[in-house]
Amino acid sequence: MELDLVKALSVRILKTSVWPGTNGSGSQTSVSGQTRRERLNEMTKSETKQISRRTVLELSLAGAAGLTAGTGFAFGATEAAVSLETEFRSHFGQLGYKTTEPLGLLTGDSFNGGLRYDETLEVPVSGNSLFVQPASRLEDIARRNETGVLALFTICGIRQSAPLEQGSLFAALLSFLVENAKLDPARMVFVSTDVFAPFAETNDLVRAGRTFLRPTDEARAEGDGSGYFAPKGHPASPGYPTVSIHYPLSAGMEDGLAYPPVGHLEIAEIGITPSGQSKSAAEVGGIGLERMAFAATGVMPSFEDSRQDLLDRLKAEAERDGKPLPAGYEIFAEQ
Repeated sequence: MELDLVKALSVRILKTSVWPGTNGSGSQTSVSGQTRRERLNEMTKSETKQISRRTVLELSLAGAAGLTAGTGFAFGATEAAVSLETEFRSHFGQLGYKTTEPLGLLTGDSFNGGLRYDETLEVPVSGNSLFVQPASRLEDIARRNETGVLALFTICGIRQSAPLEQGSLFAALLSFLVENAKLDPARMVFVSTDVFAPFAETNDLVRAGRTFLRPTDEARAEGDGSGYFAPKGHPASPGYPTVSIHYPLSAGMEDGLAYPPVGHLEIAEIGITPSGQSKSAAEVGGIGLERMAFAATGVMPSFEDSRQDLLDRLKAEAERDGKPLPAGYEIFAEQ
C-alpha cells in the first residue's frame, strides 16, 4: 500500500506542470473558493496518510526539480514550498517550539507603504516559538527582474527568549537547511561581522562553506541583515547582530568572495548574540521559504505571480478587518 501511494504521488507531481485553478500564466484563481495552498494541503492530507513526512518532502523536491523547464506556475514550485513549510513546522514543533500566529500584512504604519516588512514583534514572546510570516517590501520592486525577488514572500523562523544557549538558534536553522532541505553547506557563504568569528571557527557546517566578515561599522550603517539588522524607519526599531546565508544560483558560481556574493541568493538572516551576552539577549532568525525551495529545486514563482497573490491577499485582509488599503497596495497595483 505504501509503495503504491508513493508511486501515485510521484507520478502526479511529475506530470502536472500547471496548478489547477491558474490561467496558464500562473495567476492565482479560485477553485471552489479555495486557494492553491488550501487545495494542496487537502491533497497532502488525503493522499499521503500512509507515507512518512520525510518521503513526501523528498518526492516534492524531486518533482519540482523535474519541472524547471516547464512554463507557467509549476505545481512543483508550490508543492516544494508547502512541503518544506510543513517539514519546518513539524521539525521545530517536535523540538518544543510553540507556533505563533502570523502578523497581518496590513500594518497601519507609513513605513514600507503600510505593508508587513518582516516578523518583528512590538511585544516579545517568551520561550521558544516558531512562525511562518508573509511579508512584502516596496524596495523589491526595483529588483523585480532579479532571480528570487518576489512581491510577496514567506519567512519561516524561530525565536528564543533569554537566557539562551550560545549559538543554538543559528545552529538549529542551519541544520534544518542542510539536513531537511538538503542544501550543501560547502556551497554556502556566510556574511557577518567579527561577532560571528567564533561560529566560523567551531561550527563544522560553517567551516564547510565560506565566511565573509564585513566591517562592523559598515554593517550597522547598512542594517540590511548581513551583519546587522536595523531597517531605517522601521516602527519597532529592531537592531541586532546577524549572519546572512547565501547560496549559489547555479553551478560554477562559487568563485570570488565579496559582499554581496556575486551569483548567490540570500536564503536566511539569523540573529546572533555576541559572546558573554547570552543571559540577557533574545534571538530571532528566519529562512526565506520560497528561496529555500528554489535553492533545493531550481523552481521559483515569478514576480508577477507573487504580485497578483499579494494584491489578492491585501484586498481580502482589508475587507475582513474593515481597514483601508494602504499606499503599498496602490504602488504594487500600478506595476
